[in-house]
Amino acid sequence: MRGEGGHVKRAYRQIVGLAAAAHLSYAVLFGLLGPLSLSLYNAGSTLFYGAMLLVVERGRYRLAVTCVHLEVCLFAAVSTLVLGWGSGFALYLVAMLSVTYFRPFRHKGVVYLFAALEILLFLALRCAAPAGIATPVLRGRGELWLYLYNACACFTVILFAAISAKVSAAVSRQELRAENRSLEALANFDDLTGLLSRRAFLAKVEDGSGLAAVALGDVDNFKAVNDTWGHPCGDAVLAELAQLMRRQLGDGVEICRWGGEEFIFLFRGLVQSEVMERLQGLCAAVSGHPFRWGEARLHITLTVGFSTGAEGLTAREMILLADRQMYRGKAAGKNRVVAPERP
Repeated sequence: MRGEGGHVKRAYRQIVGLAAAAHLSYAVLFGLLGPLSLSLYNAGSTLFYGAMLLVVERGRYRLAVTCVHLEVCLFAAVSTLVLGWGSGFALYLVAMLSVTYFRPFRHKGVVYLFAALEILLFLALRCAAPAGIATPVLRGRGELWLYLYNACACFTVILFAAISAKVSAAVSRQELRAENRSLEALANFDDLTGLLSRRAFLAKVEDGSGLAAVALGDVDNFKAVNDTWGHPCGDAVLAELAQLMRRQLGDGVEICRWGGEEFIFLFRGLVQSEVMERLQGLCAAVSGHPFRWGEARLHITLTVGFSTGAEGLTAREMILLADRQMYRGKAAGKNRVVAPERP
């Protein structure tokens, strides 16, 4: 778990909270049944995990995980030495192996060092096999119930780690899908205008299915806008112009920001006269639109050239022809639509 999002913090919060609850239960248990020394130890451990919650809230996960591993080692060793192997406290060392899933360290090997320490400590305690100094209440059936309680608590730790791993994997998949969608949007759409990118547009025209016409438009005298009012003004004009184009031409027309102040349009299933009518309507709408920058009113016009697939042209040939038609319109006075020349 490397990220520091809400899911990660929640998981660390829960594992520390479980540890605090477990130590609180032991503090009460040993306070009632003895030995008192273990009750005091667990009361201190409860306070310790309260402090660990503050550490987690500050995002210091490495410190929290390190302290948890070391505290569990100390807790298992002290409890086993005091109450004996049969009390089952050494099982916590086994349960902690599942917590290697929580690895906020720069080097993954750190958690495996903790795991090795816990395995070695478990074996050392087993070899020592201390009889313990259990109180009369914790002998016989009492010791069995304590062992079962510890076994259930350790199983809960293992189950929590498994669920957290599964949830984290699901969250990671969702984040990956969202990232892929974001990358796809960056690749397919222009960041400023929200229109298709050149790459996405070319992918659409390459199939040539139902291709009726391609038009290329250029904002007239756009350099003067940038030079007079600055590039922020130019960007605002292009963004507003993109919205106007979408409203005017409707959903059936693909619009792409070809580059700078150039836009390209893809029409399908229309005859030349219909394309001409739509583009003339667009130029009129742009010319009459009140573009503003602060108190200034900007008069923006568009020159468009277009070509059709009637002559058997490829998509790229149609784009080149539309570009030439657009420059013919610029030479003829701008703010107009230039149709293909009839043979």
